[in-house]
Amino acid sequence: MIFKILRVDLEKHYLTDLHQKTIINAVHRMATGSSAEQTDRPSGMDVDMEQSGTTSGSTENLSSQMQEIYETINVLASSIQTLNNDTQRLCSESVRLQTSLESLKQDYSTLKLSVEGMQHVSYDGTLIWKIPHFREQMSIL
Repeated sequence: MIFKILRVDLEKHYLTDLHQKTIINAVHRMATGSSAEQTDRPSGMDVDMEQSGTTSGSTENLSSQMQEIYETINVLASSIQTLNNDTQRLCSESVRLQTSLESLKQDYSTLKLSVEGMQHVSYDGTLIWKIPHFREQMSIL
């Protein structure tokens, strides 16, 4: 069974058990020197393998390398999940900040209108009247 995975879905695919087990199986086949034809392929992932003879000492070395690779894969998978969480958090924070910015813009506009209205207020007891289109109204009279 062969799966076709879109590039945009690779990140999710790398986190699946199927992918991780397939990688482990491929590394194990490489370590033991068996080919893809000699072992069952429950995952369906094709991996080119070279036939090579191994000794007992090199088998232990390959086993430790395989364990190291497995741990590295787990760390990378965990890192991908952390990056996904960070991306989600930053997107949420960005939306919150954009909303806050819009609110501040509205507050600024309100404050600006209030200051403009205060320019026609006198604090020495003299009333200042603002009459729009004064000349036009005087010409009508």
